[in-house]
Order: sequence, then structure tokens, then C-alpha cells
Amino acid sequence: MPQNPNILVIDDEANICEGIKRALAPQGFVVEAATSGQDGLQKIQAGGFGLVLLDVMMPDISGIDLIPAIHQYDADIVCIIITGYATVELAIRAIKQGAYNFLTKPFSVDELTLAVNQGIEHQRLSLEAKRLLATEAETRHLTKEKARLEELDRAKRLFFRLMTHEMQAPLSAIESYLQLMMEGYVRPEQQHEILEKCMTRVEDEKNLIADLMELGRLQVIGPASDTTSIHLDEVLRQMVNEMQSQAVQKNLQLKVDIASNMPTVNGSPKLFKSLWENLIDNAIKYTLPGGEVAASLHVENGQVVGEVCDTGIGIPVEDQAQLFSEFFRAKNAKELNFHGTGLGLVIIKRIIEGAGGTIQVESQEGHGSKFSFRLPISDPFGTQVPEV
Repeated sequence: MPQNPNILVIDDEANICEGIKRALAPQGFVVEAATSGQDGLQKIQAGGFGLVLLDVMMPDISGIDLIPAIHQYDADIVCIIITGYATVELAIRAIKQGAYNFLTKPFSVDELTLAVNQGIEHQRLSLEAKRLLATEAETRHLTKEKARLEELDRAKRLFFRLMTHEMQAPLSAIESYLQLMMEGYVRPEQQHEILEKCMTRVEDEKNLIADLMELGRLQVIGPASDTTSIHLDEVLRQMVNEMQSQAVQKNLQLKVDIASNMPTVNGSPKLFKSLWENLIDNAIKYTLPGGEVAASLHVENGQVVGEVCDTGIGIPVEDQAQLFSEFFRAKNAKELNFHGTGLGLVIIKRIIEGAGGTIQVESQEGHGSKFSFRLPISDPFGTQVPEV
């Protein structure tokens, strides 16, 4: 059976305090007394009381006015007003201040006991309701967390299943080609062509492993340790210079347009180099000979905006929602036999979001694509400047 809470009587009449003590002690209640509001508040702040009986008329403060101070210390303490001058207005005022009940002097032992027991039961039910609400809130939180973890587990299993398939595909192709050669099904004049196909598949496997390592680093290790204030325009110029030969070999025009006085952004030089490399490489890869790739950089609405546009094969509308999913490749890219790992855009998105930015794509099948990203500007001390 639960122990009764301790009771405090705050009344400047000593005989009232003593009478309440004698009435409640035989029922197992521990009762203490205070003869002023200030004394009573000090006892409450010392702790240990679950119910307070308050006289309305005291020299220093009205018992009704003391209720908010009591509840500020402990909102679960039950306050019962006792007075010899009961009126409807006084009762309403007491209840508005947080009193649970109202006892009119003189009161009998039975009336006192009933009021006290009702107050204790009210407190018990109130605490139980709070406990249940807290339990329900925790249950909801745990349910949501369980669902989130289950979703992560499903995503992880799907990722590993796709990764296994993607890594096995080039090896299976190489194995098939070599098996045909070993069993004599390939004429000598065809062997060079078969070996070239094997080398292509080896390159696919190397690219896949490199992208998986980069993606794993972004996922597991987290933000780069070499984060600093970077001139993104300098990184772009470097990458355009390095990739011009790739564009020339494919008979493409590779253009760059950078606004003057570009501000800096916070990030890793290595990751931002990878960002431009992936975006431009994708544009060159999926643009047919004679086409054009253009990279640009400017400031808009307090953010650095980077864009890579091409006149390539474009992306079907139905495929655009899945572009940033692991191992996803658009239908027309696979049909035209363009080689890719399906991880480049995932890496790009992780780099952009890791630097506090966003990325979006606009594309029309057969008419090219535009990938644009936005990054917050950094100040000279390397902290990000929020957008106004």
C-alpha cells in the first residue's frame, strides 16, 4: 500500500494547526505546521510535502496568493484553502490560482479527512496520468525509431544486394570472354577485340571500387578533416583545364563562365574537386560528339550557385526522381550502352549536402540536362554566412 504524502498546514492560528495534526495523525499522516506564509514556503522548498492546507487570512500573505509560489516550486502539490470567511468570489479566486478544494471553518474531522483523501487521490491520478502520457510519448518515439532503424536496415540490405550484383557483372563478363578464348571459340584475329572488351570491364570494376570507397568515406567517416574556406572558382578552372583533352577527344566544346569577385565557401578542396570532376565527367560522357558542355559559377540570393549544362541525351522524366539513388542509371543511358557505376550522383549529393547546400536537376530527354547546386557563402574567418 503506497505511503501517504506528508502534509503541511500553513495557518497563523496555532490551535488550528494542532487540531489538524491530531485529527490526521491517527490515519497515518505526518503533519507539519507553519505559522506564516514565508515560513511555509521555506518548508515547502526544503521538500517532502504532497499536500498543503492554507489559511486565507495570514499577517504576511494570503494563502490564495501563496499558491502560485508553491506550484512554481512543485506543480504536483495539492493545495486546499481553509477559511472562516467563505464566499463564492473567494472560492472562484482560489480555484483560479490553483487550489484543488475549499474547506470552511469550522470543519469536522470527517470533512477534513474527506478533503485530504480526495486531494491525495487527485494527486495520485494526476501523477499516473502524467506517467502514462510520458510512457505513451516514449512508446511513440520508440516506435518511430524502430521504424527508422528497420528502414535503414532494409536500405542497407538492398544496397549490399545491388553492390554485389554490380561488382559481379564486370567480373562475370570478363570470365565469359576468357572462357571462350581458353576453349578455342575465339579466332586469333578476334582475340584483340575480346581483350579490349575485358579491359573495358576491368576499367568499369576499378571505377566502381573507387566510387564505393569514396561513398563509404562520405557515409562512415563524415565531414572531411581538411575543411577550409575555398575559392570554388579556382577549383572549377583547374578541373576544366584537366578535362579539356577528354572533351576534345569526343569532339565536344567545354566552356566555362565564372562571375567576377566570387566569394568563398566552406568545404574540402579534395571533395569539391571530386564534385566538379563528377559533374563534368557525367556531362561529357552522356553528350554525343559535336555537342557542348558548359560549367558556370555565380552568386544568387546570397548563395554560390554552380551549374553544369550539356546538350546530351537527357534524362527521361520517369527516371529523374531516382537519379540520386545508389546504382541507379537512367533507362536511355543503359540502352545506349554508356558505362557508369550509378554512384557518381550519389557522391555529388553527399558532398553538396555535407557542405550545407542543395542540388537539383532539370532535364529533357534528347535535349540535355542542367545540374545546379547552391552553397552558403563563407566569411573570411571560415564561418558560413546565413542567407538573408
